[in-house]
Amino acid sequence: MKTISGNIKKNYIFKFMSSTVFDEAIWLLYLVSRGMSLVQIGILESIFHITSMLCEVPTGYIADRFGRKTSRIMGRGFAFIGCVIMISSHSFAFFALGIIFSALSYNLESGAGDALVYDSMIESGQEDKYMKVKGRQEICFQSARLVSLIGGGLIATYSYLLAYLLTAVIHLASFLFSFSFKEPEVGRVEVRVSFFRHIRDSLQVVWEHKGVLRYIFYIEGLSLFCTTLYFYFQNFLKSKGYTEFQIGLVLAASAVAGLIASSFAYRLEKRLGERKLILVASPIAILLFGMIALSHMEALALILLSAIDTILFVVFSDYINKQIPSQQRATILSFQSMFFSIMMVAFFPAVGAISQYMGFKTAFAFIAALALILMSLSTVFMLRDKGVEKGSLKGG
Repeated sequence: MKTISGNIKKNYIFKFMSSTVFDEAIWLLYLVSRGMSLVQIGILESIFHITSMLCEVPTGYIADRFGRKTSRIMGRGFAFIGCVIMISSHSFAFFALGIIFSALSYNLESGAGDALVYDSMIESGQEDKYMKVKGRQEICFQSARLVSLIGGGLIATYSYLLAYLLTAVIHLASFLFSFSFKEPEVGRVEVRVSFFRHIRDSLQVVWEHKGVLRYIFYIEGLSLFCTTLYFYFQNFLKSKGYTEFQIGLVLAASAVAGLIASSFAYRLEKRLGERKLILVASPIAILLFGMIALSHMEALALILLSAIDTILFVVFSDYINKQIPSQQRATILSFQSMFFSIMMVAFFPAVGAISQYMGFKTAFAFIAALALILMSLSTVFMLRDKGVEKGSLKGG
């Protein structure tokens, strides 16, 4: 018999399965091998985020209205379809189609996955342990990345196509595993609520808890810079003469750093508290962006930046979830993901164009300059929030 608390342990397995993607270390290289330029790759990434931007809120509504489990199952099915299209594509148009399916897969999971776990914890009386659980989820994610990056780099040394074929098999397995979850009763909308009314209610919740916007702006801004840097770093290392396997090792080291960081994120937050954590982590992150742009220690800085990003991701997820009700949880978390996609639509291709025409180091300097400005501003706004008390977190 399925129990609601069983969702928590099953989610660790699901997180590992769904995050084991052997194309992660080589997808840009794969597209280049099939004739795509860096500008075209930037446009494809923009298509991903335009799709995400347009579909995040509707897919959040699907999770809130029809169930988190339903949304997760659909998401894994779309991931499999998207991967199959990528395998069979040789033109920009078909790659774009595969990217759209991948984006829909991301949308359907982005709000629903966290909502499924958090509401399962509320239903079983364990919500106070969410930060610990989120940290363990991140360990599973980073462990999967480690396997993906080393394995993907090694496999890609022989065949890019084989890496994608194995990824498709794993997507299919995670799709089947998704059926084993139990839908939480907490947050389930029993009365039929129209899409637009649900969106209005969700926006009203965000407006009533405006402090959550400061957290979202900060963590999604950091994710914007880290994600863009991480993807173009593959081609940067390739341009310096690294093999696919060596690139995989560098990126795997960043996954190890994230894995270690996620294991003590909870304890670090409890020791420092919200205010000190932000004051310490922000300047370190800015310094590391600068090191990547201006020094020859790019790989070391990327690895350390992965640790900072992971710690903040774990603790900010807890801060944000504490401030939103279950009935609108998936939709509001989808708003958060949509904010990331809106920024990526313009930012990712811009960095791609700078990389192609002015060099990777110039592009990294561009990222570092924007990180300095936006992270500094968002840090000031967060610390001005009365909800950010000195010492530990006071109720989110």
